[in-house]
Amino acid sequence: MQKLELFPLILSYQTSFNKISDLVPRNISPNCFLEGSEIKLISGPSHAGKTSFLRQVASNLEGIKLYINFEDSQIQKLGPEGLQAIEEIAADIRKKRSEKDETDQIFYLLDEIHNLPEWENWVDRLDRQGAGIFLTTSRSKLINKFSSKFAGRCRILKLFPFSFKEYLRIRGARIPAQLSFLTPSRSDELLCMFLQYFESGGFPDVVKERDIRLCREYFEEDLQKGAANGYDIQKLKELAIFLISNMASEYSLDTLKKVSGIEDEELISSYLEYLEDIFLLYWVPNHNLLQENRSEKDTPSKIYAGDTGLFKAVYPGYPDSLGLRFENLVFLELLRREKQIFYFRNKRECDFVIKEKDSQRISAAIQASVCFGSPAVREREVLGLTEALDEYGLEKGLILTMDDEETVKVEGRSGKKIIMVKPVWKWMME
Repeated sequence: MQKLELFPLILSYQTSFNKISDLVPRNISPNCFLEGSEIKLISGPSHAGKTSFLRQVASNLEGIKLYINFEDSQIQKLGPEGLQAIEEIAADIRKKRSEKDETDQIFYLLDEIHNLPEWENWVDRLDRQGAGIFLTTSRSKLINKFSSKFAGRCRILKLFPFSFKEYLRIRGARIPAQLSFLTPSRSDELLCMFLQYFESGGFPDVVKERDIRLCREYFEEDLQKGAANGYDIQKLKELAIFLISNMASEYSLDTLKKVSGIEDEELISSYLEYLEDIFLLYWVPNHNLLQENRSEKDTPSKIYAGDTGLFKAVYPGYPDSLGLRFENLVFLELLRREKQIFYFRNKRECDFVIKEKDSQRISAAIQASVCFGSPAVREREVLGLTEALDEYGLEKGLILTMDDEETVKVEGRSGKKIIMVKPVWKWMME
């Protein structure tokens, strides 16, 4: 595509991109992503709000801003000449808007950059020319490639569907400054809104439109993109539906063979890698078995879905397992908080043992339990958590519930333990 052909297309992108009237502020301030001259990458699922956040970032930039959507098939076909033409268009715009040549910095805002073959070389050239560069991608594998290629001159932001705080903000609800002083009526109001969030999930347009059917559209769209990799879409769908319907559960390759009808373990692994690459599913390994010098591939893992809204949208007739969806919700919040997440299973199980970012030490243990009222549930959750606390030398643990709140003191092998029982919706507003 020549420069004259490309110019109207580039201008059309700018018109749609610059509409920022209906944007919802995220918990992450765009300003914190502006500092420094590094190449910035925003990664996360499709439809999670990456482009909207990119708009918010762009509104705070001073200079020539050029937005390009690489999901457009016309742009994906560009060769070296087309990319050179984009640079020339940016230079022409700067020349027209500046009193003198090269007085304004050029910022390239490149959406879904993974769709451009050999994108790294072009981005590297733009960076060395002094341009400001902001990228987005809905492919998790690109994160490692990006970190390796641009080591020392890159910054990564992971963006997920709305948190509960963000859900409250879009609903126009005030987030309490002090959770310990909530009135009973205010607590009931927040719990009601949390239950709505729990059902719908956090995809921005699903929340805005109050239409969970959009989750199904996103699911189908993600799977269709797998056709480009030569996947059997029907088998990929059957595999994905089974795993989403059994979120927060362990899986075995034998089970997945039966469900998908795929006998080749390498092919199943390839399908699983794709589902993880598009942020549809996440794998969490068993930490104590991982410590036994096993590789992650050979360590039992649990599967979690990228959004709780997917469960009923993808398989509405499947019997609802409230407890598994609840656990999945807690997992996603831990992801937003940038924790390294594992689970613990020895004689008993603890849902989550976590490490802080870039740390090698387990710093917390958490159970997720919808209802903490019955004696059998209390015993199971407390004993599983206590075993994990003993294993990792921790004195305090956390049990997240739907609406129970208390402090439990127990005696572990290594001494007294304090277990905080807390409503999950309060924890998510901290």
